[in-house]
Amino acid sequence: MNIKKMIRVTLLCSFLLGLNFARAQDLLKGNDLSQVKAEQLSDADIAKFTQQLKSSGVTIEQAEQIALSKGMPAAEIAKLRQRIQMPTSAVVAGNSVSNNGSADRSTNSSEFLTKREDGKPIDSKIFGAELFSSASLSFEPNLKIATPMNYELGIDDQIQVSVYGVQETNIELTISTEGIASIPNVGQVKLLGLTIEAATERIKQAMGNTAYPTLRTGSSKLSVNLSRIRSIKVTIIGSNRPGNYTLSSLATVFNALYMCGGPSEFGSYREIELIRNNKPERKIDLYKFLINGDQNDNVRLRDNDVIRIPVYKKRVEIKGQVKRQGIFELLSNETFADLLQYSSGFTDTAYKAAVKVVQLTDRERSVKDMDAISYLSYIPHSGDIFTVSKLLSRFSNRVSISGAVFRGGFFEFTEGMTIADLIRRADGLKEEAYTVRAQVIRLKDDFTKEILSFDVRGALNNDVGQNLKLKREDEIIITSVLDLRDEYKISIQGEIRGPGEYTYADSLSLKDLVILAGGLTDAAQPKKIEIARLLKRDTLTAEDERASEIFEIKNGEDLSVASQNVQLRPFDIVTIRRKPGYVALQSVSVGGQVQYPGPYVMSRRSEKVSDLVRRAGGFTPEAYLAGGYLKRYLSEMDKSLKKDKINKIQTNLKDTTNSMLIDIDKAFDQIPLDLDWIMSHPGGTEDLVLKPGDELYIPKFDAQVRISGSVLSPTQIPYNRQYNVKDYLSAAGGTSDYARKGKIFVLYPNGRAASTKHIFLFRSYPKVMPGAEVIVPKKRERKGLSVGETIGITSGIASLAGVVIAILNISK
Repeated sequence: MNIKKMIRVTLLCSFLLGLNFARAQDLLKGNDLSQVKAEQLSDADIAKFTQQLKSSGVTIEQAEQIALSKGMPAAEIAKLRQRIQMPTSAVVAGNSVSNNGSADRSTNSSEFLTKREDGKPIDSKIFGAELFSSASLSFEPNLKIATPMNYELGIDDQIQVSVYGVQETNIELTISTEGIASIPNVGQVKLLGLTIEAATERIKQAMGNTAYPTLRTGSSKLSVNLSRIRSIKVTIIGSNRPGNYTLSSLATVFNALYMCGGPSEFGSYREIELIRNNKPERKIDLYKFLINGDQNDNVRLRDNDVIRIPVYKKRVEIKGQVKRQGIFELLSNETFADLLQYSSGFTDTAYKAAVKVVQLTDRERSVKDMDAISYLSYIPHSGDIFTVSKLLSRFSNRVSISGAVFRGGFFEFTEGMTIADLIRRADGLKEEAYTVRAQVIRLKDDFTKEILSFDVRGALNNDVGQNLKLKREDEIIITSVLDLRDEYKISIQGEIRGPGEYTYADSLSLKDLVILAGGLTDAAQPKKIEIARLLKRDTLTAEDERASEIFEIKNGEDLSVASQNVQLRPFDIVTIRRKPGYVALQSVSVGGQVQYPGPYVMSRRSEKVSDLVRRAGGFTPEAYLAGGYLKRYLSEMDKSLKKDKINKIQTNLKDTTNSMLIDIDKAFDQIPLDLDWIMSHPGGTEDLVLKPGDELYIPKFDAQVRISGSVLSPTQIPYNRQYNVKDYLSAAGGTSDYARKGKIFVLYPNGRAASTKHIFLFRSYPKVMPGAEVIVPKKRERKGLSVGETIGITSGIASLAGVVIAILNISK
């Protein structure tokens, strides 16, 4: 192992140690730094060292003093300082060799990309500017490919030499500053400036003539690969970030341009120069890549190359109906056709016959109209602005037809076209076409519309007076006879399975309509059918009070006799009556404390509460008869009336207690019952007749009394025969300050309510029963006067007092 390799291993261990402890001082722990070479440190090492200095608070000057005291030459310290101060965005290097000797080239380009000084986001109309703002397009060299055979070796490049076959060995060589590589047991071989291909031949020749003779006979083979890529210095001028950049020796022109942010605001994209050895090496046109993807100009860079970006000579702008709007750079001999190619051509809706050009003169702007013939010959001037207009929203040769034709729509207008020609192009008339009269809508010279009428049959028979010649934008309307009359409908209602409207057809009979509607219901009375018919127009007079003509049809039970011959007319309304006395099976239910709760089918229409209780087997021993009630569901009309009544009650009471108001959205009414009296007097006035859907409920005895509303502590307490309303209120802590004591009421378990009565200055509270609820309403909150209202009232009183005083003074 040579001395340089030992130094690199030692330095690498020192840097790893410094990384683990995150202190810059650890990097300078070695007592002897006299052999440290700044150029042998990788860019990753420099970046880590810089970060450690910042995190530990050690300045570069302090680090220099430590290194100088430990024997590091001043020249190397200066080089190290220069490496540290170099922008990290310009550093692309770093590589490694695997343990098995195979080349595994790598670079810290991903780290470089994330640290690239992007500055402000590029929001430029200059074509190509976005190329240098995309992090996904960095043009970094691909290190995962085979070693390029045309790669020229330079100082500090490391190569892996592998011999395999009869003789085998793996040797890592580093090209020294003299351009020489030392091969063990072979000697020194000059490799500087050779390509990989040429270096392979020279190494093979040198090793075959010495320690590896089997290479000459072919018994062994030799391969040479790059294992560590050197760094090169490149200078870029005229860019967004000009300066010196340290790049990988595999870096290309595009990679360097990306690193520096591309051309500046006034930089050229078409005439970039690569200067090598103080001579122009190549002129680079980025448009070749931007337009065609051509990377012939993306050549590999060499050490000390200069990339010069001059200012542009000619830029023009194109906007409007082109596929790629923006500012483009043109060469001196390029025409508008070239500019059109760079902008990807016209859009589909572009007006291609002419383009407007705004030109710059020495004193002002001027406008030029350029026709299509000039596209190939017109050479734009710098600053020209081209505007491509949009096609007019009109047709030069359009006519249309609509209505009762098979293919309505737009058609091509040709000179001499007639109405008959356009009808034939639309595949002719439909069967329901109204041929007596049709219209042509035409635009006059002043763009107002006029209507021309014609006879369709006459036009088709080539009647000169009817088969008019068409003009551009003419529109023909062929009316359908179906549009000229009412749609014939017929209705059926009553006891029919499918009531509603049906389309009328000629010869439609009553029996046909009944069958179309799904037949009669079980409740229908076929012997009582009514037909309502429109009065004939010729029979109506101004004094006529008739609204319709009514017919009654009497049929057999199966509609097989008269209905077969009853012919219906358009707009007839057929009504199927219900059988007298027909009642469908309907149910009520009973729940709670009865022997057999559940649903019961009504046995007769006048069935009462006492009848239902007896059918349910009577009450259980725990039944609380005073709490029984009947739940009766409301129709939609009943719900609407109930809602209106409750809103009026709430307004009149001026009360906000929710318990006082019945829920408006309830779908039923709760009817309180005195079941004790009802069962003692069956059939009496309080023994209500049941309705379908009624639910009778008898609760279990409840010995609690609830106190709610405007009390200090709403609660429930056991029923006490000796207590009155005041006693229960005291048990709840008494009423609050906002209680309406005169409106206290008791709600009983069956739904009945009793309010407080007033006899002169005394209050008579209702009786309390087990299961009842004592409710104390709350006073409505009153809004106090605002500051403005108070000031207004005070000012009014003061003014009034002043007037009174003035009147009194006058009267003295």
